[in-house]
Amino acid sequence: MKKLIKTLVTLSLAGVFTACGNTQADVKEDTEKSAGAEVKTVNVALNAGSKPLSFEDENGKLTGYEVELLEAADDKIDEYDFNLESVEEDSVQVGLDAGKYDLIGGGLYKTPEREAKYLFPDEISGVSLINIYVREDDNSIASLDDLVGKKVAPSSPNGGIYNLLTAYNEEHANAKITINTAEGISVADRFKSLASGEYDAIVLPNNLGFDEIKATLNLKVKAVAEPVKVNPTYFVLGKDQTDLKEKLDAALVELREDGKLSELSIKWFGEDTFTYYQE
Repeated sequence: MKKLIKTLVTLSLAGVFTACGNTQADVKEDTEKSAGAEVKTVNVALNAGSKPLSFEDENGKLTGYEVELLEAADDKIDEYDFNLESVEEDSVQVGLDAGKYDLIGGGLYKTPEREAKYLFPDEISGVSLINIYVREDDNSIASLDDLVGKKVAPSSPNGGIYNLLTAYNEEHANAKITINTAEGISVADRFKSLASGEYDAIVLPNNLGFDEIKATLNLKVKAVAEPVKVNPTYFVLGKDQTDLKEKLDAALVELREDGKLSELSIKWFGEDTFTYYQE
């Protein structure tokens, strides 16, 4: 897109210069200067159904927090042009591994395994709050301590929530949370099970579309007042993308300093989650 725009501008200027009596050699020189270095395309994979991070709207257009953030970053990076692709969740990291994509989203956390395999920017892309969700009439739960003896909705085995609860149990050997695991349960179904009384609580990140699910399904559920954990999230790049990492870091610094990240957080998550983050 940037390359195309530069080409069109150059051609327009060429017409003006010719009309003013410039020679073809002069036009060629001006064209070469205007064109500058070639803009490199960055293929980006974003989850097609991870609302509000990234998703396809009713018209099939990719939108969401990470989409608008990457578009804003792209505007600040002259050397690269981001090609955002909508991809099924299980194909995102597979595509990065295969070299099909240069950068992926998904609100990813840093882990030793990921850091050994991929390149992480220094700058965060967002802040994920791990919340406890309960029924609106239940004021008995405010922290992880209060989940002991409660029916907690299943978490994905070896996922971030499972690891959080497991770490809690390791530190509280005499008062453990009962951890159940299951795969393939949608976020909406988990909240419906909570509202129906099947479970007493759910522990989940705040970036999975809770507000919309609650409103759409008219569920009487809420998040407790304080998050149980605050996690920085990152875009992830292929190991060879060192120059892109530097440019992306610089853009993210600008977007954070000028308030754009907070603006997008409020738009898509209902609050400025960056206020919870302490570096």
